Formats: sequence, C-alpha cells, structure tokens
Amino acid sequence: MIIFERVTKVYAQRQVALADISFNLPAGSTIGLLGANGSGKSTLLRIALGLISATAGEVSIFGQRMHPGARAIRQRIGFLSDSPAFPKDLTAIGYLNFVGRCFGLEHREHQARMGTLLRAVGLTEDAGRKIGTYSTGMRTRLGIAASLMNDPDLLIWDEPTAGLDPISRRQTLDLLEEFRQRKTVVLSSHILGDIDRVCDRLLVLNQGQLLFDGSRADLENVLPKNILELRVTGAVDRFLSAIRESLHREPIVPDPGRIRLELDVQEAAGEIVERLLKLARENGATVVAVNSTARQLEDAYLKLITEDEFCGFLRAKVS
Repeated sequence: MIIFERVTKVYAQRQVALADISFNLPAGSTIGLLGANGSGKSTLLRIALGLISATAGEVSIFGQRMHPGARAIRQRIGFLSDSPAFPKDLTAIGYLNFVGRCFGLEHREHQARMGTLLRAVGLTEDAGRKIGTYSTGMRTRLGIAASLMNDPDLLIWDEPTAGLDPISRRQTLDLLEEFRQRKTVVLSSHILGDIDRVCDRLLVLNQGQLLFDGSRADLENVLPKNILELRVTGAVDRFLSAIRESLHREPIVPDPGRIRLELDVQEAAGEIVERLLKLARENGATVVAVNSTARQLEDAYLKLITEDEFCGFLRAKVS
C-alpha cells in the first residue's frame, strides 16, 4: 500500500527533516506513527500525500509513484490535518457538499454519504450551524467526516483525537477499529493509549531517523520482563543519584516524583525494593507507593527515544 525507499528531505539546505527512511506498509493494516515534535512525522505525511517532494528517494502509493501532480492517487486517500481549517461561513452540510463535488461524487451519492457521516461523528444536530461557531472538537469531527467522503482506501489522520471530549474520543477510536482489514490507516498521535488500542504496527521517528518499524510486541521486547515503579516525595534528586551510584542503574523519570526501574527476568523484585527503601531513608526521600508492572508501550517508547538521544550525544562528544 505504501512504500518509502530511502527517502530524504532537506529544507533549504539547512534542515534535514528525514534521513534515508525506508519502510513498506501492507494493505489493511493500521499503522501508528510516533515521535516528538520535530521528529519528522509531518514531513513524512506530506510526502506520502504528494503535497511536497522528497529531496531523494521514492514513494509509492497503491503501486504508483506519488508526486505533487498525482491527482488520481489522491482521489483514493482521505486526510485529516492536525489543525484542519474550514470556511467559517459555510455550514457542515455546505462544506461536505463541497468536498463531495471535489471528489466528483454524484449528488445523490454524496448526499446519502454526508448524512451517514454526520451521524457517525455526532454532528447531526449542528449540521446547519456555521462552522465558525464550532468548538475545536467539533471541527475535528467535521474533518473526520470530510476525510471519509470519498470512501478512501487509505486514511491518513494526524492527531484525530486532539481536542475531543472523552465520548467523542471513544467514538473515534471505535470507528478506527471498524476499519480494521477494510482500510489502510496511518495514525499519527501523541496519545500512546490511542495508538496502543487501535494500531497493529508502529513506526517510531526521532530527529528524522526511523528508529523502529514493527509490532507493539516487537517494540516491547526492547524492555526486560517487568518495570518497578515508585512514587516518591522529598529529596527526589538525591535519591536518584543514590540509585545510580549504589545500584548502578539508570532510572526512568516520566514525571516528577515518579521513578521507574527495569528488572531483568532473574531479579527478585522484593530484594530490590528493600534496597530502594533503605536508600530513600538515607537520602531524605519517602517512597509513598511501589508497583511492579508488566511491560508497557510507553516504557518501550521512552527507552527507545532516550537511548537514541544518548547515542547521538556520545557521537557528538566523540566528534
């Protein structure tokens, strides 16, 4: 469905947004695109859509080379931007009618599809209101409906649950699950829980490099068997230093006061906890909660990014 062959994108000979990216995404899969701001996600999506050209390499969609003039290919794609813009004076009905005409749909066909989609995204009662009066979440839901007007074979959604209330977010994820095996979906999101629920394959970008391409289980295999998580108050920084010096471990700190340690399969969690409690007392920290959890997507993602940036630091230091 989507093939990137050694794709590189350089902006104005000053910024390398993507560096030698290659992957092959099969039809019917739901792919999660992960990466921090500036990792190259938006550039990758724009190249896949033919909105910009790669500096080097080639992109194929549906077995055909994608380029800015590939109109026939884009007719089979549905796209949702992370910040969709709409004519403020149009209603949702007027806008979806316009989208239907852009795709060349017959009047009767796009009228029927419009009604179904407005109901699916929960905008039936507000369909006659001007879009300029819509909230951020309502505009996102309208963008979802617009991306589906042409009944696309490929969906590319950038942050589809941003700004949605909990009910709308759940409905959007339910909709994505209905697409399994019927459509190919590329989903870019900062919400790991959304990616975890609906995606069967993951791509992880960092600083223009493709760090990972595989299943969630493959990504979690970068972790040991279990994670020990502590909630700590008091002299947290001193406690972290003591862990590094005494236990020779590098703790993961997702949030202030929240510390995670990786445990190998053969390690006894009870013994490690006893040593941690002693270190906390000796260094003015208080452990208020201890949990041992199985491997999680968030931990694997953080480990992958952290190790890549640490290696980059070492390379820069050596050079």
